[in-house]
Amino acid sequence: MAKLSEPEILEKLPAAKGWEHHGDMLVRSWQFPSFRRALEFVNQIAALAEKHDHHPDILLSYRHVRLELSTHSEGGLTPQDFEFALEVNEISTDR
Repeated sequence: MAKLSEPEILEKLPAAKGWEHHGDMLVRSWQFPSFRRALEFVNQIAALAEKHDHHPDILLSYRHVRLELSTHSEGGLTPQDFEFALEVNEISTDR
């Protein structure tokens, strides 16, 4: 899957509600009411990542979760990162 150009990234970004473009990554953070709920969310992300064979960087700190998406093999963002972000958004609305 080819790396997206900056104009392509900017075109796709509005559909990825809540995500920000930082360099070669899409980044989003969530705050949860408890550590347990944050960990449950991380486990949901892990299952989704395994399903798609696309593994984000996940940072868990007490009730805070931060995801960083990038296709390392392509050196930046690809359509797969945006697809993954949209699926994560669906999961996060269930929290």
